[in-house]
Amino acid sequence: MRRDLTVVALLLGTAAVTWVTWPRPAATIEIALGGAATVGGAALPETLVLRATTGGAVVRVVNRDTVRHALALFAADAGTTVEYTIPRPGTYGGACSAHPTGALTYLVR
Repeated sequence: MRRDLTVVALLLGTAAVTWVTWPRPAATIEIALGGAATVGGAALPETLVLRATTGGAVVRVVNRDTVRHALALFAADAGTTVEYTIPRPGTYGGACSAHPTGALTYLVR
């Protein structure tokens, strides 16, 4: 009985450490059917500020639209979820098919 509790405690501890330390994206950009892009439920801004962690800033793009979208540095085919890593702090930009002005800047700090 005591051994079983030790094993359970060890498994729960390992799961907790994994949950806390598992890398999460700095931002998730969601593209809805029809092409509207959002971040955290708000419209995708012209400048997206990202926090860099060890290894850079990870951006997850979830494309629920029926066409491919380009988001400055990244592209996501229809119906896919992809993750990209910006390796170091800086200012990055480019053309954006999902943004009204056609431009998007990523500011990684």
